[in-house]
Amino acid sequence: MGSLATALRHMGAEVDPAWLMGTTGFAFRIFVNEVMCPSAMSVFSWAAILPEAVEQSGYSCHYVSRLWDEGDKEQERKAQAHDAIVEGINRGVPAIVWDIAEAEWGLIVGYDEENQSYDTLTWKGEPSSLAFERLGQNGIDVLSVTIPGERNNRSRDDAVLNSLKTAVAHAEQKEWADRPKYQDGLPAFDLWATIFDRWASIVKLGRAHRISSHVATYATYYAGHWYSARCYARDYLKAIAGRNENLLRAVLSYQNVASLLKPIWDFFKTQSKPDQHTLHVMARSIRDARAAEEEGIDNIKEHLARL
Repeated sequence: MGSLATALRHMGAEVDPAWLMGTTGFAFRIFVNEVMCPSAMSVFSWAAILPEAVEQSGYSCHYVSRLWDEGDKEQERKAQAHDAIVEGINRGVPAIVWDIAEAEWGLIVGYDEENQSYDTLTWKGEPSSLAFERLGQNGIDVLSVTIPGERNNRSRDDAVLNSLKTAVAHAEQKEWADRPKYQDGLPAFDLWATIFDRWASIVKLGRAHRISSHVATYATYYAGHWYSARCYARDYLKAIAGRNENLLRAVLSYQNVASLLKPIWDFFKTQSKPDQHTLHVMARSIRDARAAEEEGIDNIKEHLARL
């Protein structure tokens, strides 16, 4: 979403982060792995969701992908992606590309035929370069190139309706995810809380020293993602609610979700080590957040039923 926002701004679009997160559905999504692996954030159907996110943003989309089990299509798709990247850059549009650095999406903003390399911006905004031959093979053997096109004719009302339907579908696990190791929607909160309970049990047994130092980093990564997403959901719903009672109640529900998740983010961003009590409190907060989100989804469903 950060890369998409940057690309749209570069194209001259006005970008409201809450609107972008809300209309694309990412304000309402949550993905959790059983050991809080950061890979959870990208375990969804890219081909179904990424082009649609651009369409929901108000632009057509050119999307080229090649997954790890499509080795026979590698050269063909790489050539297609390269041509699309060059065409986009020539008309002033950066390409949103997977695995520019650190297994994250970033931007290709230029190309150099003589040196056979792309000019890139990482998700941190750091300039770098990528050899043509490493496109789709920069550490993770997956190709994903998303390029916004011309303005489409999707209306604001259609975008809002689509986003609310997406929120409900995701909550009810109707979007693809690699289950059971990964959970999405409302059950993701349950798995997240269970992880904290297990962590508390390990601490109680005096085995905290056996927990990898990466776990606190992963916990920070998760808390930052899902707390901020719910802030966007709250602000997006507030922007579209008007005087609609169901949506106004949904605003309050997501305000509650964000409030419950904020202390988890506040704790882990300090890189402190949690004790048993703190972990149990966090688990309860996550379960309360699930209940609040379910309430919000129920209000959105009631709104949709009345249309």
